[in-house]
Amino acid sequence: MMKYRLVLLLSVCSLLSLQVSEALPKAEKGIIDLRNIDNKDDFILRLNGEWEFYWNKLLHPHDFKKSKIKPDIYGKVPSYWNNYSNKGVKTEAKGYASYRLVILLPQGYRESLGFDMPVFNSSYNIYINGEYYAGNGFPGKSAEETKPEYRRNLIKFNPASDTIDVLINVSNYTHRKGGFWLPVKFGT
Repeated sequence: MMKYRLVLLLSVCSLLSLQVSEALPKAEKGIIDLRNIDNKDDFILRLNGEWEFYWNKLLHPHDFKKSKIKPDIYGKVPSYWNNYSNKGVKTEAKGYASYRLVILLPQGYRESLGFDMPVFNSSYNIYINGEYYAGNGFPGKSAEETKPEYRRNLIKFNPASDTIDVLINVSNYTHRKGGFWLPVKFGT
């Protein structure tokens, strides 16, 4: 009888966690849609899913204004970039890349928001709507240009529009695996 109750309890917990995880928005093809988020005043979510991924490129926000740049792939975040491989793009542990995500906010939302960037063994800098906000070390195109650093970043800002364009340049020349393997959190 005790085993039956334990199995039933575990089954119910599994179903509940599945239901909750399906309700959370995920990034698809470089866009995460938060326009219909339930609690606009108090939310924290993981920006998991498919981010635009540009291997061997350290892009600047103005690069996207000049022309339509197509990503090499849509890379899963969180994940090591060592695992990415698609249409001739071969990634390695050591290298550099740009990640990009567009966040769609509810119409007229202008409350203070923030990013919680966990500690990564990769150097990065982050641009929000074209402006540099924070970094971890200095990402470069070679081991000589790159300065690794290991610290968490908490970034606060007020959105000026209903769309947030996030660009993160990353380089790794010190760790056996590269990329964002921990979730980036976003919310109030």
